[in-house]
Amino acid sequence: MSDLFAQLQASLGDEYSLERELPAHGASRAFIARERIFNRAILITVLPAAYTVDLDFERFAADVERAAALNHPNIVPPLMLGVVEGLPYIITPYVPGVTLRERLAGQPPLSLEEVVGILRSLAESLHIAHSQQIVHHDLNPDTVLLSQRAALLTDIGTVRALRAARPSASAFVGEPSYLAPEQLTADETPDHHADLYAWGCVAYEMLTGMSPSPRSVFDGKVVEAPYEEPAPITLVRRDVPAALIRLIMRALSRDPANRPASADEISQALQSVDVSERAQAERGLTPAYLPAVSQHTSPTTVKATRTVAVVSTGKRVTRRTVAIAGGVLVAAAAVIAIAMRTPTPPDEPPLAALAPSTVARTTAVLPFSVVSANAADSQFGAGLAVELSQRLARHGIAVMGASSAAAFTAQQLDPRTVAKRLGVSSILSGSTHRSGDSLHLNLALLSASNGSTLWSATFESPLTELYVLEDSITRAVAGEVVGRPQLPAGGVVRSETSTPEAHTLLLEGHGFASRVTMPALGDAIARYRAALARDSMYARAHASLALATALASALELNASATRLAVIVSEANRALALDSSLADAWTALAYARAVQGANADAARLFRKSIDRDSSVALAWGLYGVAAAHVGDYATAHARVLRARTLEPASPLARAWDAIAFFGEQKFTRAEQATRVIPTLDSTASIAALTHVESLFGLHRDSAAVQLLEPRVAP
Repeated sequence: MSDLFAQLQASLGDEYSLERELPAHGASRAFIARERIFNRAILITVLPAAYTVDLDFERFAADVERAAALNHPNIVPPLMLGVVEGLPYIITPYVPGVTLRERLAGQPPLSLEEVVGILRSLAESLHIAHSQQIVHHDLNPDTVLLSQRAALLTDIGTVRALRAARPSASAFVGEPSYLAPEQLTADETPDHHADLYAWGCVAYEMLTGMSPSPRSVFDGKVVEAPYEEPAPITLVRRDVPAALIRLIMRALSRDPANRPASADEISQALQSVDVSERAQAERGLTPAYLPAVSQHTSPTTVKATRTVAVVSTGKRVTRRTVAIAGGVLVAAAAVIAIAMRTPTPPDEPPLAALAPSTVARTTAVLPFSVVSANAADSQFGAGLAVELSQRLARHGIAVMGASSAAAFTAQQLDPRTVAKRLGVSSILSGSTHRSGDSLHLNLALLSASNGSTLWSATFESPLTELYVLEDSITRAVAGEVVGRPQLPAGGVVRSETSTPEAHTLLLEGHGFASRVTMPALGDAIARYRAALARDSMYARAHASLALATALASALELNASATRLAVIVSEANRALALDSSLADAWTALAYARAVQGANADAARLFRKSIDRDSSVALAWGLYGVAAAHVGDYATAHARVLRARTLEPASPLARAWDAIAFFGEQKFTRAEQATRVIPTLDSTASIAALTHVESLFGLHRDSAAVQLLEPRVAP
């Protein structure tokens, strides 16, 4: 029994009997107690100490008491307030059920009828609260409780009361990704329109599995990325009525005046949404997303038809400088376009974006921490995580973001935060230690929803049996993810190389490559070459060398003849040894696309994706191929898949920008590229796609300023 448990029981007195503490959920602690007189279960939520700094308790209590007056079957109101050891606690009725967050992470996915039912309940609850001048200010999937086919609104007014009662506090309270834009900047407390924006966020997430405006908190402050319009809902689901999509997008408007006037208006609009099976079937037969019909104009054509102004900056800028810059951009556009001139064959099957049901059952492998001062050991731990990710994908598990997981881990984010950023239901993390010829591993599979341990194990193995160890770990983790812990063994494990040192070097190369920067890719290529020096018949090393070279070419916008020769040669060697390697097919597809073999490239991209649909580079380049034949709907769908797989990838932002630029949506393209340099300042694609967008917006001065360091003698 914890000290807080005993202290809380003493504070409650004889009227309540404290029974148990619930699993940790956020910063607060929750307990179940029973009312002795009526034998009624109640929930006691003890707020964390960070929320009590400078807290005006009387003002906080007054605001919470206003919420207690609400009377609606879909609202869980506060019953009583108290203080234990200086920490405020709130008593509410205990309603058994699961949060919407937990439901979205489970199976099966919500049906359209369930989504609309939840949205209608939330709108009705908000209308009741708003009619009493009470604003929630923290509506999100964690504050929506699903119980006996009903959706109940919890914690109403609590966050608003905390913020109002702590005017000088620095720590942020609430879920940042559901805040309305005015909540980030307004001097005064925003009105009920902020709740309508949050309603739109919840609606969008239920239908797509993603947040429309992901944000994070750093040093107590909300950090917002440059604004990007949410991807069309129809890229993920085709069964959603157009009327519902329009309603959600209105709610997500950045201008409160453009949102619905009230929650009651939303509730009334939902009454006319047709979610019958017949209507859904009819919508499923229509294209997911139709682009506007317009003449396709390439980036090069756009620049050729306008005059670039010569502006004055800190350096001397001449028309010759701008001419050189134009040459750089034309050359870059040629590489970005991948020389696609022939449309994709019309009989190619359509590609769907990642479905919410798939997103809900995904996992990610974090780079394993290493107890060693040796840099090679550190890369080995990261590379082993990448290797396990690839093996899990081959077992049919949806594995997300090997590179993004590495990026988020480098920011020292905790596993649950990383899981939330990646949108996965579980995280595999652990530590590794190499001692001589043996390897020691401590691993744990954690639930993203509550941080509980789903599976854990310790492994000890000689490096010569690393393949057997990797296979054992993969089967154990895959079994847990799919819900069958006793996943059958697959017989004798095939070693892809007879030289253990070659496989170790391959893993170190994977560790470097997962960082996706030009210096790290150079180190990765060196490791792959070293692996091939020890075993020239190692197919995986050939494939990895080909893909790393292709990735470097894409980042630098430099598809030189020498690089292309390496890509084609290494990819073909890999495929001659093992035709199942998706990395080799992706690299070869990239090379054929740059060489102008368009139909061949499309066929090769499809081969890669059929063998492993978790390769973000394949999806992104495949999307660029569609963009440059004017098929922007397909381009956005493929790039969305790439961004879902690798949310921290600067390349995925650039691919988005390329598609928007082709549509002449220059503002969207500039928004997509603005954040790229903060993700990777070493990639030429980061600056040049941003420059393209700035020229499209006639912001020539800003474009030239970005170009000057690249064209200066």
